[in-house]
Amino acid sequence: MPLLTDTPDVRAEAAKNAALSGPSSGGATDPSGAELMLELPRRTSLFVDAATFEERRLRLEGLVRSIWSARTERAFSLKLSRWLQLLAQDQTLREGFQSSFDSMIGAMHSVTLFASAGVPSHHHGLVSESMRRMIQRVLPSVHPQSDLAGLFATLFPSSRDVERLPSLTPEAFIQIADLVSPAAGVIHGLENSARSDMKEAMCLLSTRIASRGLTAAMRQRGSGLPVDHSPFYRFVFETETFVNAASSEALQNAFILWSAVARRCREEIEQVHLHMEKTGVSADLMFDLKSIESSLDRMSSIAAIYIADSREASVAAARKLFDQLAIGQLSDLRLRPLLSQNLNLLARKMVERTGVGGEHYIAHSRSDYWLMWRAALGGGLLTVFTAAFKMSILGKHFPLFVEGFLTGTNYAVSFVLLQIFGLALATKQPSMTAATFAGIVRQNRGNARWVKIADFVAEITRSQLAAALGNIIAVVIGAIAFEQLWQRMFSKSYLPLKSAQHVYQTLHPFTSGTAFFAILTGVILWMAAMIGGWCENFSVYHRVTEAVAEHPFGRRIGRQRMRRWADILERDLAGWATSISLGYLLGFTPVIASFFGLHIDVRHVTLTTGTLALAAARFGTSSFGADWFYWAVGGIGITFVLNLGVSFSIAAYVALRAYDVPGKEQRQLVGFIFKAFLKSPLKFMLPIGPDGETPAATVREVPDPTSIQP
Repeated sequence: MPLLTDTPDVRAEAAKNAALSGPSSGGATDPSGAELMLELPRRTSLFVDAATFEERRLRLEGLVRSIWSARTERAFSLKLSRWLQLLAQDQTLREGFQSSFDSMIGAMHSVTLFASAGVPSHHHGLVSESMRRMIQRVLPSVHPQSDLAGLFATLFPSSRDVERLPSLTPEAFIQIADLVSPAAGVIHGLENSARSDMKEAMCLLSTRIASRGLTAAMRQRGSGLPVDHSPFYRFVFETETFVNAASSEALQNAFILWSAVARRCREEIEQVHLHMEKTGVSADLMFDLKSIESSLDRMSSIAAIYIADSREASVAAARKLFDQLAIGQLSDLRLRPLLSQNLNLLARKMVERTGVGGEHYIAHSRSDYWLMWRAALGGGLLTVFTAAFKMSILGKHFPLFVEGFLTGTNYAVSFVLLQIFGLALATKQPSMTAATFAGIVRQNRGNARWVKIADFVAEITRSQLAAALGNIIAVVIGAIAFEQLWQRMFSKSYLPLKSAQHVYQTLHPFTSGTAFFAILTGVILWMAAMIGGWCENFSVYHRVTEAVAEHPFGRRIGRQRMRRWADILERDLAGWATSISLGYLLGFTPVIASFFGLHIDVRHVTLTTGTLALAAARFGTSSFGADWFYWAVGGIGITFVLNLGVSFSIAAYVALRAYDVPGKEQRQLVGFIFKAFLKSPLKFMLPIGPDGETPAATVREVPDPTSIQP
């Protein structure tokens, strides 16, 4: 076939279009109207003239990429419309393109594309799958030349390319469908190999659904039907009947039965989701559910093509499937969908478990408020000994690992003792109370929601202040008393001179890394709370407490004692896990940083206040006349704000995201809370009203949430 670009008519048309369109808006890489009239016919003719399968594939890639890789949406629309117009006007070129395209597609296999693109099929584990996807971004997997999935990945390699598919106008998509499948229906216009591949994909997907849906974890959390009555078991047979229907009437009847079983499969999935809301989540089970849901969606899209009884229905079904395939093929290479699929509900359950523990750190009434003060004073006194042991360990100059282990053990034991004796440490509160705060946001709607949020944040704030002030007051008084007692017993100060000087040097807010270290400690506080939530979720999901209660060891020590141990484990597991993980994270972070040659430390406000009080007591009343003391106190203040602020902010953000609270609503929450604070700041500091409750007048004055601006 001769190239169309050499004809006088084409050259005249190109000049006319160039004069009308002017310079391209797409920059140097976007061709003008004249260039389009030359490039598109040339690339189309090269595809038509290709003699082998390999040549056709390469030239089709060049043709599609020349259109889809346009830098701007205007340039993309211009290229696509010019190409469609070219084929609409040139019948010979259009028929040649259709013949070459049908020949190429007929030689390709599409089972992998239909059954796997965007449908999770293999559970490699989150870490290994993330590594695989990152490597594929640099070194893409090599697909066989005859694999249609590889062609899709080449034609639409980026998110911008994929996003342009749904943006096509219905008219443009119909024109493209007419080019690639000019028959009366899409399914009937495809080559026999493509129809066979769709059938194989349906059978493969139904088998995958059955295998995932009949696992022990799914059956235990489902409706409890026998295997032979399970919709997942029946789904394979109904799918086989549907794809092998011999007539239109049989196809429609089979589709009705198939749809009913598919609906029952979705109901079973919903039952499992409801069960997990109560009994914990696992990443493996989440993967199985996601795989089943994605497979059902893909099969529904393919089935819509099977039952389409008109050209319009065929094109609509084909477009939906085409968009799914392109988006799915791209999502298989991206990290964000993987993390979202695997971690969202798991994070939610961790947040919920953390939030259960957070209730213990909130003073809901006046009596709770004063109990918080007493618990905080006790926690501060215990922290004096924790800080003293820490300074003693650091003064011994042990090897790094030993130092980190001993320091972490000191912290962990102290935090566990706080848990056992019901004492409070302010910096352990923010992550847990933030999770409870997110639960309030999730469970309430309307004006009542905003009222409860304002009241709850006020409760959190005054509880935090009570715990922090109680900790600081107790640790200061306790450190001074400890130093005085030590001097009387041993006739010397507890801290050596160099250690005391080192304390105030490292707490200066501007000449040291105090601010950064305090932020890092806030992150560690949040991480420890999430670890505690994960441990409790693990225990609930795997029924650890029941296993402990029924352990054979109970035959020796008594079943009643084993049940008491199980009750203790159920009640305190999250708190112990949080305390122990926090202790060792604080202890090993400086050690691991030193291993890499980094000078990184942690700044925990209560512990740091204890070491400062010990150092100030070492110097006596002369400390109050020294500038270093006031700079160090300023560093304590910064540490207090950053510890609590960073920990609470991260926990609240993660919790709100886990509950799918949109960003706009999160900003509205911040704005509303700020306005509530300006309106009644005393409520955020002290329990006011009857028994510490919010006055009724405040509730009546809450604005409508739709009027709240960030």
